[in-house]
Amino acid sequence: MEQKLNIKLTIAGKSYPLPIDREKEAIYRRAEKEVNALVSMYKTNYRAEPEDYLAMTALSLAVNNVEMELSRSLGEDIDKLVEIDKELDQYINNEL
Repeated sequence: MEQKLNIKLTIAGKSYPLPIDREKEAIYRRAEKEVNALVSMYKTNYRAEPEDYLAMTALSLAVNNVEMELSRSLGEDIDKLVEIDKELDQYINNEL
């Protein structure tokens, strides 16, 4: 049975207690640092309300996520095209 670990993450100066899977602690800690770095960058470059910094951080991370999904999808499409190309080569060579 998976044992939960109770950790406390601080995002934009506010603490959030979370029960997480023990093996994912490093992922959560790294995500915490990434979010705080983006919030800090937005605070440095823009004058806005605190929730606006969090909104821009969320948007930035979502855009990165979508870009990764699209690049993975494109990679799968390229793999399929390579396979079709191989099949066409085999077909053409067998017909000659």
